[in-house]
Amino acid sequence: MKKIYEITFFSALIILILMTGYFGVFKMLLQNSPEKTEYSCLILPEKKDYVSFEGERVHILLQIKNRGKASWSSEEKNPCFLSYHILDKEGKIILYDNRRYSLPRKIIPAQSVDMAVTIRSPLGKGKYILEFDIVREGIAWFKDYGSKTSEITLLVKERKWKEDESDLTLDYGKYTKFYSSIPELNNILKLIRITLHQNEVEFKGRTGEIRGFSPGTNYPQIWLRDANTIIPASRYYYDKTFLQTWLEEHLAFQNENGSLVDWINSRGISDKNTTETDQEASAVQAAFQVFEILGPSWLEKQINNEKIIDKLEKALEFVLRNRLNREYGLLSGAHTADWGDVDMVDEDQQAIYVDEKTHWTADIYDQSMFYQACVNLARMFESLGKKKKASYWLKKSDITKKNTNKFLWNKDKGFYRIHIHLDSLLHDFDEEEIFAMGGNTTAMTSGLAEEEKCKQIIRAALKRQKSFKISTVSGTLLPPYPKNFFKHPLVDDPYEYQNGGQWDWFGGKLIYVMFEHGYSRLATEKLMEIVRKNLENRSFFEWDNREGIGQGSDLFCGGAGSIGRALFEGYFGVKLGREYLSLEPKAGKDSAKIHVYQPANDIFVAYEYNYEPTEKKLTFKYNSNFPHKGKIKILNLWIDLEKPKKEPDTTLEVLIDGRKTTYSLENKNDDSLILIETDFNHHVAEIKLRE
Repeated sequence: MKKIYEITFFSALIILILMTGYFGVFKMLLQNSPEKTEYSCLILPEKKDYVSFEGERVHILLQIKNRGKASWSSEEKNPCFLSYHILDKEGKIILYDNRRYSLPRKIIPAQSVDMAVTIRSPLGKGKYILEFDIVREGIAWFKDYGSKTSEITLLVKERKWKEDESDLTLDYGKYTKFYSSIPELNNILKLIRITLHQNEVEFKGRTGEIRGFSPGTNYPQIWLRDANTIIPASRYYYDKTFLQTWLEEHLAFQNENGSLVDWINSRGISDKNTTETDQEASAVQAAFQVFEILGPSWLEKQINNEKIIDKLEKALEFVLRNRLNREYGLLSGAHTADWGDVDMVDEDQQAIYVDEKTHWTADIYDQSMFYQACVNLARMFESLGKKKKASYWLKKSDITKKNTNKFLWNKDKGFYRIHIHLDSLLHDFDEEEIFAMGGNTTAMTSGLAEEEKCKQIIRAALKRQKSFKISTVSGTLLPPYPKNFFKHPLVDDPYEYQNGGQWDWFGGKLIYVMFEHGYSRLATEKLMEIVRKNLENRSFFEWDNREGIGQGSDLFCGGAGSIGRALFEGYFGVKLGREYLSLEPKAGKDSAKIHVYQPANDIFVAYEYNYEPTEKKLTFKYNSNFPHKGKIKILNLWIDLEKPKKEPDTTLEVLIDGRKTTYSLENKNDDSLILIETDFNHHVAEIKLRE
């Protein structure tokens, strides 16, 4: 009886709706149910639970079914992408926007597709929820239409590193770690560590057991230019085999004419992107870094019956013979985007090779790389007592510097031109307006650009970041080349890849230069922009778009090495070589404690930096087994920067181990530094402001 009553009531309700004119409302509600809505999806994961270590890649297989009435595509206006949100175990959103994954094809209603996606685990251990959904870019997520999302549980485990076994002290220890009162810096060190670990490469090569690093997860080879950039970070975690064996293997691939390849791999295959002119210079710069750690005896080691030092010279001689333009006295290279290796003509793989269509230029990046290589080679020859050869290469560096400043410095703009043309090619836009971050930062780090030019370049870089609305100072070409100027799809759009994308490889270089030239406050500010971007992305990406969203290869070592240098040598100010040590902390009013260890020569350096505002005092405790004397340079936190002093300030008192000591002042742009000569055997320096 009850069942009959329910049917009758339902029928009566329908009649009532029809009679009162509300059938249209009923129809709309029916169409907007989860099963009938225009945009509705069913996402089925292969499994519901995953486990990984912090910052590692996780591969997830999903089946996606279109349960709605509209088709989805990643190629149309307001494209549809698969993405996800990260929630904590209680369901609270931690990170809403994450990587977008293009759909493999247009998906019409009732169709299904399988998608394999890769996500990066959070940098903190714990249990997380990944909520997968489809997003209509610029409009809404499907769940906003009433579609159901799919949740996956991810358990992130903490990876234990060797240094975790040691307490952070000022005593000798075979570990590298630091602590900063800025939490993000502690986390970015973890990301640097993960990036290096994930890119370790070991194989049997021509010269024996080879150890080194690949550039990133999309590049299995060992690249010369990338490996040169990785050393400032890897030197504090890896033994000398990771410093020297990969470079010795590259030298074993050297051609009779002195040319070096771009990359080698574990199968003995190699190749060279002939559009570029920086391979040989990169090898010399990398060798110089190794030399500063291992000493001059390494330079006389033989590879294929030739000493390393001779092979390095042979490499630079190849550049002079084959890439020197006699008219300008500058090196030539293909017309690419600043430091890049993709030419403007070809739309396929041929874009990295010189051919009959190549347009030739002399660019600031190649001149800067070669200049630094000449200086480095001269220094290495000098250490071996070969003064004549040292003098020869210093003269080459001087000529390069002179001609570069004559033809490439743009006085009106306050930065170096991206290049000059060596053929009849003309553009229908003002190429002089382009600020080339790669070449200009390399001009500064190499020493080619002197102090006044560095000041102007830094100002230009900061101004361009602001005016072009780039999320960090890593923007490379500002403005980029126009749309479709480059034919290759990787760079045919502005702000894409080498044509204006953000590259921490060069952003880190700029920040290091800012620390070096007395802009510590600004340098720290810009460093934190990059650090926060990468922590949000949970990776160092090969490049990022204007908004800072990661693109290209992830866990990219070039960025990790460059930011590592900005941290270790810039912010923490540890300048360490086999024959020199200087401590120049730029922590300002932050607190910091650092212990670095260089396995290749068993040298450690440690310090503790504390600013005590209520007592108007800064305490700096330090210790090292470095056997020689050196300098400490500490920021004067109390000086009136509008009226900097050049002589010791009577309002300051500097003590070492409780005893007054002499000091001097050095003013660099926005920074005033207190200089103390010292040995490095466990001392306490105090800087007090007298009443």
